[in-house]
Parts: sequence; structure tokens; C-alpha cells
Amino acid sequence: MKLKYLILPLILTVSSCAMSNEAAKINIVQKDYETEYSQVNAQLLQFDEIGSPEYTESLNQELSAEFDAALSGFDADALENKDVMQAGNKSVFESTQTVKYNKNDFVSVLEEVYTYNGGAHGTTLRRGRNFDVASESQPKLSELFGEEGWEEMLNNYMAKLVKERPDEYNQLWEQPAVKSEQDYYITDTDLVLFYQPYELSYYARGFVEFPIRLSDIRGFLKEEYYRLVPEE
Repeated sequence: MKLKYLILPLILTVSSCAMSNEAAKINIVQKDYETEYSQVNAQLLQFDEIGSPEYTESLNQELSAEFDAALSGFDADALENKDVMQAGNKSVFESTQTVKYNKNDFVSVLEEVYTYNGGAHGTTLRRGRNFDVASESQPKLSELFGEEGWEEMLNNYMAKLVKERPDEYNQLWEQPAVKSEQDYYITDTDLVLFYQPYELSYYARGFVEFPIRLSDIRGFLKEEYYRLVPEE
């Protein structure tokens, strides 16, 4: 069934600049459209340059395909749910891309996606997208570390934060522990481990984050990632 648009889709580049010391030239492309039963305000991460031209093209194709698949899935769900939505409500898809780190041959972007298809509230999820420009790869958390015991070390740091910041972490259901596919992103000073709503606390509590100083864990990092640790 063809979608009937109330307004035409708009694709707008909202940022496309990079200083000479940045690892990549980043575009965040905005795509907005609305139908009789749905509304989309979504951002697509793209690169003008990240490593070699071949890698840049391949990565952009991968990100675009994933983005298109997500919107296609949402459009199909919105169409299926249109007759059960309360009067005046629409299905909603919103996504944002926030650049957290872009230097030293490493890019870290925090993606947040909100979807609503009826019910008491929508669903919000985050994903850390991390790119090693030097090796043209997307390292998992485990791939940052070379020393054994890194998981226990991170668990100990999170336990320490819980103890030191009771006002921030007093509503957790359980003690945080590193997962096999742990979400993370990098900032100028920290490795940030984060958990989705409901993983460690109730929905309204939102995302639970644990910032861990990169300078404190330098000895566990692989040598090629020493470059992420800020100079003192």
C-alpha cells in the first residue's frame, strides 16, 4: 500500500564540518516526513571522510541500509496499527545522532531512537557507535583491552561509583556488570558504559550511565588505544 504523505520528505544536512585535528568529516542527515497515521523525524549518520575512500563508501552504504530498513519496518508497523490508535494519535519514529568524540583516529557517536506505536508510552533505546579510523573497524568493548581481568576491573569501578554516588544510583535493581555485548561510548575524558531502561531500573529512571576515567584504566587498554587517554 502506498503511503500518502501530508508533507514531502525533507532530507537536510544539519552538520558537515570538521577541524583539521578531527578524525572524520561527519554529516548528520535529517529526514522528516508525516503521513495520515505516522510521523518521522530521524537523523542518519554519514561520513564525508573516515579513513580511505573505499571504507567511507562502504560504511555509508552500511549505515544507509540499516537506516532504510528501520524506517521501512516502522512504516509497516504504523500502517498495521493505524486502526487501533486512539483518535488523534500517530505512530512516531524519532532518532538523533550525537557526536561524543572525534579525534585521535577514533569516532564515538551516541544514537538514540524513540518509537511509539500506541500504549502507555513509547520505547527509547540508545546505541554507541564506535569507529577506529586507523584500523577501519568498529571495535566492541572487549577489543579495546589487552590485559586480562578488564571485565572485573570495570565491574569494580561501577561498584565504586554506585557506592560513592548514592543519590544517583540508589534506585538500581541490581549491581551493574559488564555484558557480553556491552554498550559504550567515548568522551574526551571517559569510557562511558550505559544500560537501557528496564535493564537496571524502572522505565522512568531512564538510561543508567557509568563514566570511567580513561586515565584510570590506561594500563588495561591495548597499546593502540593509549591515544584515547587525555594528556595530563
